[in-house]
Amino acid sequence: MRSALALLGHTMAPPTGRRIAVLGDMLELGDEGPALHAKVAETAAAARIDLVFCAGPLMKSLFDALPKARRGGWAETAAELQPKLLDRLKAGDVVMVKGSNGSRMGPVVAAMKERFRPLSTVDETQAAG
Repeated sequence: MRSALALLGHTMAPPTGRRIAVLGDMLELGDEGPALHAKVAETAAAARIDLVFCAGPLMKSLFDALPKARRGGWAETAAELQPKLLDRLKAGDVVMVKGSNGSRMGPVVAAMKERFRPLSTVDETQAAG
């Protein structure tokens, strides 16, 4: 998680864009799970992440540890977080999505791809003909 956030922090966003992390629970961390999730707030701050969206009960610890200005949104599940995220995204944002497979972040990525499909540079009728 630290490496992924550091990479996002080094990614250049357009002047109007933001660096956004969308994070699902890191599962199988045992009793220290909530504390380890909360510590990710320090990493996000050091990486200059503008907004953090969190999905899952463990990620609530991270969300609560974030400064209010960096809190994008939290929900119990990735499916519940999805509309909150999509409502806040805008052109130019750089988004990283990460979480354990069990946190079900894949559909969130699919929804972002569907909502923000790149415009084709070639008219489909020209390409067919």
